[in-house]
Amino acid sequence: LGDRHPDTLTSLYSLGSLLQEQGRLGDAIPLFREELEGCAARYGKGHDETQSSARNLVEVLTEAGRQREADEIAATYGV
Repeated sequence: LGDRHPDTLTSLYSLGSLLQEQGRLGDAIPLFREELEGCAARYGKGHDETQSSARNLVEVLTEAGRQREADEIAATYGV
């Protein structure tokens, strides 16, 4: 399908969410980051899918205590 295909992006999000629920934030963050990069490349920064992905990454980074990174993502994507 390719790394920017919507099904691939959905799979990254789903696995990241599962890992987040299990408390495996260090494993979830790279998946959410990859999903965000894919959404931005496929849809653009202002698209609803990209904005949702950015909010998810900000949430998990905040949960992991990585506030500076969360703030950078939030500022970059306006979320």
